[in-house]
Amino acid sequence: MSRFINHNNAIPKYFQLASILKSQIDEGEWKPRQLIPSERQLELQYKVSRPTVRQAIEYLEKQGYLYREHGRGTFVSPQKLQKKMLELTSFSEDLLRKGIQPNQIIRSICHVVPPEKILKRLELPPESRILRIERIRLGNDVSIGLQTSYVVLGDDQQIDEDDLTHYGSLYRVLEEKLNIIPTEADETLEVTLATPEEATLLQVKAGAPLLLNKRLTYDQNRKPVEFVKILYRGDRYQYVIRLTR
Repeated sequence: MSRFINHNNAIPKYFQLASILKSQIDEGEWKPRQLIPSERQLELQYKVSRPTVRQAIEYLEKQGYLYREHGRGTFVSPQKLQKKMLELTSFSEDLLRKGIQPNQIIRSICHVVPPEKILKRLELPPESRILRIERIRLGNDVSIGLQTSYVVLGDDQQIDEDDLTHYGSLYRVLEEKLNIIPTEADETLEVTLATPEEATLLQVKAGAPLLLNKRLTYDQNRKPVEFVKILYRGDRYQYVIRLTR
């Protein structure tokens, strides 16, 4: 794309500048966590006003491409993690494929009576108590998502914190310890806004956009085995869908 601002174009100058800066990120000219040129440098380079530069930077901040550090300047955001649709993988598998080290902070693991809607989706009778696991999911020690899993286990089966730490992935615990093989899932995606509590845990501002993923997973016998809700940071995660015709 053109690296010049067209002052006679009907497209707002800030948007033209934002598009130029975004292309430098997308094409790898600016690397993740790299300090970008100062507002003054951009102002001189592209022959636009300081307010135009600031508006372009603010726009890219909201889109998750840039972030500011007080007293240091503006930096390129870490690359968003991508997940391909139509493929059933765990959070840990997604990150490892990208060369990113997955980690977790286990907030709680206990037996609860879930909301009635969840019990129905898991095909369980009312008042059933099942395992609930609440975790903060990390990539290279950066908070990426909040995950709440409801897991259906047999009377003689159990999962504890040591299992999650040892195996590193709930799917690996199910497969390797319990011989429960996740084979398919129904998944929905929607956009939501971070509550104050969610914002604190994910290290974002209250009201920041989050990607809400709800998944019902089935085992090798086509029985529901897990219902999971994951809130992903909108600036760190994206889904990729390939459509064919």
